Amino acid sequence: MLAISRFLIGLIFMSLFTGCENDNGFDPNTEQMMDFEKFTLITPLDWTRFYPQGTDGFFGGLTNQKDTLYFDYGIFSFNSIDDVVENDDTINYQELRIGDYPAKIVLEKREGEINERFSLYTDTRDGVNLNRIYCYGPKNQELVRTIFLSHRFK
Repeated sequence: MLAISRFLIGLIFMSLFTGCENDNGFDPNTEQMMDFEKFTLITPLDWTRFYPQGTDGFFGGLTNQKDTLYFDYGIFSFNSIDDVVENDDTINYQELRIGDYPAKIVLEKREGEINERFSLYTDTRDGVNLNRIYCYGPKNQELVRTIFLSHRFK
């Protein structure tokens, strides 16, 4: 009886450890970690990245041809996480921590814009590592939010 109990306990522990995806926190069979030099995001495999031409900062994006996310990284993206506040345009506003840093996820309808804008703002508070990731009229808001939550500064 004792041997059976030990076997069952060992089996439970083995299933817990083998059931974990991997040390990177994503499943390489269905997800990918996109490395953008300054930060990473986890997305489904059908997402691809792009870098438009520009000279005033580090920006680019990623898309699955249904939703497109843009990022604007660095001192030109926004001043401080403290400057991101609710206003008359705000539909939904959430303050949280992502990867140990303060972040805000904001859904807003800005005057003059056709679609709602869904944004992640995150800031290490060092005056250098600030990132804004955003999209317009997301078709799959929950997936976009999941991608936002996977953000990690390098």
